[in-house]
Amino acid sequence: MRPITHEKLPENPCKVDWNQLWKEQVEKLPKKKDLWNSIAPQFNEWMDKDDYPAEFISKIKIEPNDTVLDVGCGNGAITIPLAQKARSVTALDSSTRMLEFLGKKAGHPSNIHMINKGLEEVDAQEIGYHDVVVASRSLNGIADIQAQLEKLDRIARKYVYITLWGVDNRKFENEMAELLGRESHQNPEYILVYNILYEMGIQANVEFLKSNTRNHYSNMDEALDRIKWRIGDLDEGEKSIIKKHLERVLTRNSDGSLTYTRTNSKWVLIWWEKSHPS
Repeated sequence: MRPITHEKLPENPCKVDWNQLWKEQVEKLPKKKDLWNSIAPQFNEWMDKDDYPAEFISKIKIEPNDTVLDVGCGNGAITIPLAQKARSVTALDSSTRMLEFLGKKAGHPSNIHMINKGLEEVDAQEIGYHDVVVASRSLNGIADIQAQLEKLDRIARKYVYITLWGVDNRKFENEMAELLGRESHQNPEYILVYNILYEMGIQANVEFLKSNTRNHYSNMDEALDRIKWRIGDLDEGEKSIIKKHLERVLTRNSDGSLTYTRTNSKWVLIWWEKSHPS
């Protein structure tokens, strides 16, 4: 009988590159980076009817003397309420128009400092330490996400809060694309980020946020505008196809508004507490 030998096995023979999986899926999605300035006015109106910000903010642990970094701050729907609770907020966004709306809505308070750059354009040293870091719905389109997660973790002294698309997150968009015969892709699953964090030594918490985000429309024109934002421009024939479909699947409310009902949570909150404050 051949004796049993104890050969050294390769380390992590089945190791998965979670960051690469995330990157491959993100790179298949429509690019929106250059569209934020053009969509800013409509986005500002949409956010006024969005119940997501209040739900997200209710989860954030914050004290009056804390400093906060708001990554991808947009029109300030998260920034402004946080500035009312914290000592200061650094608002980071690559869209000049979004920051203009933030300034108008906030009235340019002294404790909000705006930086017109994206997360990938700054380093941790430039931003400096902050007690609390939030990245609300702003990481979904970043391909090399691990580098940015590491950056956020370095910047934070106390907590990091990020929100990502939930399970089956592009169902609505995929339905529209299928109707038009267009190619559609799924956003990468949040579990990839959770696994990346785990391999970084971070045991994160996961919560599912319930909100009516972007599923409520004042009228059919607004619904069509949202579809264009999600899947691209529509010609007149495509608009007609989408409109007929929306009339079948949307619920018309007593005030004339329209609602698209989902059966699952749309946003996933991933947060962690720093074990060794910076």
